[in-house]
Amino acid sequence: MREGNQCPLCEASLPSMGGVEKHIDAGTTYTLYECEHCGVAFWTPLKNPGGEWYEHDERYAGANKNPPRDPNYNHRLTISLLTGKKGRVLDIGCGTGNFLSHAMKRGWIPYGIDFDANAVRAATDVFLLPNIELASLEDFVKNHTELHGTFDLITFFDVFEHLDAHRLFAELVADLLTPDGYIAMSMPYRHGARWLQPNDLPPRHLTRWDEHSLTSFWRRNGFTQVSVRRVPVPFSALLMKFRFRYGKAFSFGLITKVETSAKKSTIGTQATIGIPSIQYRLLLLAARTKDLLLFGIPAGFSWLYLLGRRERYTGLYALLRKDHHE
Repeated sequence: MREGNQCPLCEASLPSMGGVEKHIDAGTTYTLYECEHCGVAFWTPLKNPGGEWYEHDERYAGANKNPPRDPNYNHRLTISLLTGKKGRVLDIGCGTGNFLSHAMKRGWIPYGIDFDANAVRAATDVFLLPNIELASLEDFVKNHTELHGTFDLITFFDVFEHLDAHRLFAELVADLLTPDGYIAMSMPYRHGARWLQPNDLPPRHLTRWDEHSLTSFWRRNGFTQVSVRRVPVPFSALLMKFRFRYGKAFSFGLITKVETSAKKSTIGTQATIGIPSIQYRLLLLAARTKDLLLFGIPAGFSWLYLLGRRERYTGLYALLRKDHHE
């Protein structure tokens, strides 16, 4: 239990009791506690591993090497909910910049920070985004006093569960916002099926949230709910789950074969050069059809099983507005 038996999110006194779950990573034992006052679940030790850890974590390093170019559901939803509004947006933990690229195309002035140097390079080199910095939120606030109170929107997608100082984070965010500015965020849903969230563990993720605990936290810190919703796991994600789990056992190596064939082709006529690309498209279609046939059935049964259960919701999204009196 934390020193003084206090909840790190609401500072309420907690009874001396054992945690509800344990997890061991790299020799460190983490214990999960639940606060009966604010409803947050948090791991101890509550400590973010730092930027260098994320640069070498396979989940994030892979995305930096081949960054997603399209906005995801939460990115599109944010801009959609704020239709007609424009201004300055800061994306905390901007990653490779696909949200800011989407926002900029719709008239927003983009700013982004991240403590992963590889992600910052990708945002700058791939998306050609301006105002991207390798910095923590604390450093950004200190170094840009001219930007205090100027942001109309601050976003932090899949960031909140990584933090170890939430109340300070909320204070800094509020300082950067205009009097009626917005915040938007996403994170894993606390009650989602564990087998669909295998990475929702420390040191990667340090807290778990649901609608009540999230809105309660931000209400205590001067924000009003605009939209809070659970996001269900899509069928495509279930399909990929089974593909990654069992794909190697059923792999025919179709894509590798056609790529090898294309490299060996040295005949310089335009017609011959076109053959590998046609083969590639056909074999890619065959590979996707194979995936659908092999993994679509178990994915379909899983989707039907989860239908109507709260375990089917693996994401949590929130849009909130700063209270006017702040």
